[in-house]
Amino acid sequence: MDRLSYILDQLNVNAGVFFRGQLCGLASFEEEGTGYIHVLRSGVLDITTANREKITLKEPTMIFSVRSEPHQLFGGNREGAEMICASIKFQTGSRNPVVEALPSSVVLPLSSVQGLGSFVDVLFTEAEEAQEGRDAVMNRLVEVIFVNVLRHIVSEGDTSKGVLSALADKQLSKVLSWVDRNLNGDLSVERLAEIAMMSRSTFIQHFKNVLGLAPGEYVQNARISSAKKLILRDKPMSIICFEVGYEDASGFSRAFKKNTGMTPREWKKLNATAAEAENTVVEENANVA
Repeated sequence: MDRLSYILDQLNVNAGVFFRGQLCGLASFEEEGTGYIHVLRSGVLDITTANREKITLKEPTMIFSVRSEPHQLFGGNREGAEMICASIKFQTGSRNPVVEALPSSVVLPLSSVQGLGSFVDVLFTEAEEAQEGRDAVMNRLVEVIFVNVLRHIVSEGDTSKGVLSALADKQLSKVLSWVDRNLNGDLSVERLAEIAMMSRSTFIQHFKNVLGLAPGEYVQNARISSAKKLILRDKPMSIICFEVGYEDASGFSRAFKKNTGMTPREWKKLNATAAEAENTVVEENANVA
């Protein structure tokens, strides 16, 4: 599996378009646990980041904010800024080693990424024609745009630490692949060091240097991330805890709560409620349109 396919498999991305048209004035984005894609087609747009840095855009551009960092957009001209805004949510949650390895924000002129402008043209055409199924088609198009942005990030090497760097490391990529395929198997430090063909101490240090966390921490994060995907598929908890490498439900529940602050059932209820609320918003937008 190539790096991009691995990343997408770990993230389980869902996109939702919530604004299309002319942005005149100020819009703030601060929702915790939500990433955003903003696509500027024409006009002038000012972006103010969480650290108060201001960026002015005057050409078709895509803004990608993956880690829920507060930011503001301002379309100040009389005509405003023609754009589409979409939320990006990850079914496995924002506390994910892959999400944490991505740049917090990316500003890409459409002309800088081959093929990106074509997808954006189709996205805006879909928004303007208002045919049946428009919202579903737009959401899928945003997901395709998201994949193209990730492809650009991976190919440009826009990250110096974390999972993306580990996937580019010949020895550690084997370890990450082994962890992913053997969550209920032997994931001891000794076994992982053997796969990396390193001594135990050298492996631990190299792993920490590249990923920024200890092997055991990564293994637990990977197990919980996989468990979240299985929970959302309504698999029984007894089966989930076995598939992700825990001997009993109580041990799995303790590890899950330590990682997320919630029990598996609390997390499932919260995410099911959020999904229902998001579907309601999409339906209401479709009715208004």
